[in-house]
Amino acid sequence: MIVQWCLKGMNLPGDNAARDIIDARQGIICNWWRDKKSISPSSIRDKLTQTNLDLHVNHFTSIDPTGRPFNEVSPFISLSCGTVERDAFAQTNFIHRALRTALWFGTNFGRSSTAYVYTCWVVLAPRPCIDIETVAEEVRDLNSYRRYFPYQAEGEVVAKIIIPDNQIQKCVKWKWDEVVGEVGKDWTYLNPRFTSPGQLSNVRGVV
Repeated sequence: MIVQWCLKGMNLPGDNAARDIIDARQGIICNWWRDKKSISPSSIRDKLTQTNLDLHVNHFTSIDPTGRPFNEVSPFISLSCGTVERDAFAQTNFIHRALRTALWFGTNFGRSSTAYVYTCWVVLAPRPCIDIETVAEEVRDLNSYRRYFPYQAEGEVVAKIIIPDNQIQKCVKWKWDEVVGEVGKDWTYLNPRFTSPGQLSNVRGVV
């Protein structure tokens, strides 16, 4: 197993909603749980499938069998970890930073002037294990996930159902500064109940 640091960019109604993810101990939950309000262990087993993972990664806004856009009912949570893309023709590697992707999603693809970016950690397995709820999927890894998908450069790791609040280290609010013409930090909110993954082995950082 590997402990992976991740970033999660979120577009939220305001500062109170951003802090509540930590203060209310709710953690970061998937859209399916948010939509259903209440879920059961048996229903979780039914949701964690290869088909649903493929929909989440490759067809996020497609319509599911119930007539809903899949992104509204996905049991998975996308996280940004960064990745390296190889250009064989140019004989060079391009680094895609996790923060850039997190900010892109946190600003609702550039439509908002603010973004909330959470730093958290998850446990990864060295190979796919979709039906194991507590282990995240490293879909950015071409050795494990060899099927082509157009968003590989986002450096995505996919968590399942929930990221517990004690695995969230902090939330940083980023805001567009019109004077300097770039996004900068507005404030940082630390989680007093954060549990460091340092007691585990094989911890690695984002790209």
